Amino acid sequence: MSDAERPDWTDRSAADRVRSVATTLSEPRTANWIAEEAEVAHETASKYLDQLVDDGQVETSEAGGKTIYRPDPVGQYLAEMHRLYADHTADELADSLTEIGEQLRAWQTEYAVETPNELRSAISETSDAATAEKYRRVATEWERLQYRQSLVEDTLRLYDRFADDASPTPV
Repeated sequence: MSDAERPDWTDRSAADRVRSVATTLSEPRTANWIAEEAEVAHETASKYLDQLVDDGQVETSEAGGKTIYRPDPVGQYLAEMHRLYADHTADELADSLTEIGEQLRAWQTEYAVETPNELRSAISETSDAATAEKYRRVATEWERLQYRQSLVEDTLRLYDRFADDASPTPV
């Protein structure tokens, strides 16, 4: 990360910096990488990463003989659902679902495939590098939109479960 992209850690504790970096990773990383991004010593990062693992906020695995860390995917999903629920109305989310569905159908029609992996398979049928790269890019975005679609659908279910009416229901 360049200095221009680096967050201002001035008023944040070492624990908060490590948590901030570790719980927002887009791909698994080592404690050294997290320490560097959080601007803390390796030992400090390791200590707080162990706490995050114990708390279930971060998971570990082994890769190349090193321990790597990644955010808990269920926790991330639920946190994103909470953000969507808090920041958007049910109608806004429904509109988002409509847009996502339209885009997914447009790709299915444009590329005459049903899934992102079918589009990736079509790469073998082209000799043009630019087309192959476009297929890869669209397939990746397609998967992202499918994930987003699922997330929005699950968030909309929260509106059924937690109605705005705060009055208690008689038993």
